[in-house]
Amino acid sequence: MGVLSMSGCQLFNEQLTAPPHTPYPETITQGEVFDVQVFREVSMLKFTNTTTRDFGQSVIWINKRYSLAIPGFASGESIELDLHLFVDEFGDVYRAGGFFAQRTPAPVVLVQIETIENESPILHGFVVVENKYN
Repeated sequence: MGVLSMSGCQLFNEQLTAPPHTPYPETITQGEVFDVQVFREVSMLKFTNTTTRDFGQSVIWINKRYSLAIPGFASGESIELDLHLFVDEFGDVYRAGGFFAQRTPAPVVLVQIETIENESPILHGFVVVENKYN
């Protein structure tokens, strides 16, 4: 007589942890909010630099917790960032959602860019205008 084994087969194994990033920089200067509109489309963050300013190497922060380093963001440039790449100081990956997501997606409430101005770090805000989870 044979035994039928039903192990928990999963189509997709969502990454829940990654190497930790730095903690949110609570003490650095808060700059202005730029008219850079941020659109969240399921698990992607999309925005266009509609300012006349070029940003060099920077860090994008979500909700004062999750971060992702970017090589730069030029005036007029549009970028798309996968929300699954944002990680917090403990190594927790952002709950981005998506078709195979195992966790409820987290809203994108606050988006900031950490950059260097006059040899000092500064945080500037962007405007979140759309937050589609599915």
